[in-house]
Amino acid sequence: MAVVHVEDSRGLNRLAELGLSVETIEQVLRRAEAERNFCTPLDPVSLPGNIFWGRTVRFLREAYIPHGWRSVSPSNVSLLLSPAGDFAVTASSGSKGAGYAGLTPSTRYSKGSAVIRRVETNRQLMLPDYEIESGPQEVGDGIPTWFLLYQHVNTLTGTRLYYELSLPNDTGSRGKIDSWHERIIFPYLDFEGFNPFPNDDDEGGIDIPIERLG
Repeated sequence: MAVVHVEDSRGLNRLAELGLSVETIEQVLRRAEAERNFCTPLDPVSLPGNIFWGRTVRFLREAYIPHGWRSVSPSNVSLLLSPAGDFAVTASSGSKGAGYAGLTPSTRYSKGSAVIRRVETNRQLMLPDYEIESGPQEVGDGIPTWFLLYQHVNTLTGTRLYYELSLPNDTGSRGKIDSWHERIIFPYLDFEGFNPFPNDDDEGGIDIPIERLG
């Protein structure tokens, strides 16, 4: 597993190879956090997380579509598709290891079958003799999928966001993505004065859906 930091030239160069930038991703997450901050403890417990995830996806699309990227949702998985159509980016909440180079994170909750299939595709594409199966596919299928993985941690003065852009290659027995081929670690963001929410520091709560069931 390759782990790099965007503060180092290797991490910055790798991000540039993907056509992404530290500044744009940080701006996206700051905007998503501002939207999340409109929630109060009187809202449903899952609402802050759902808003943050949904706005992250939307703001990523808004930022990159003018530069040739596309918004696609094969099997109802919300993706940002690269201009060449050779990889995609999605977002997910992560475990307490997200954003820490010395720890191996997982997605915070189990994922559905459509997301698991994308991770399996990632793993197969890393095999030297693997060939993509022919046949009809939705736009965005059969390509590597990177995850913008994040976690919120409550602080004495607000919240802190840890995050990374990582390429998964396997899932655990409980359906959580917990194995990574590459990880690009970003510096954390502090949001002083922003609303903390009780479930930010625990492993409970309700998953942020990235696909529709049924």
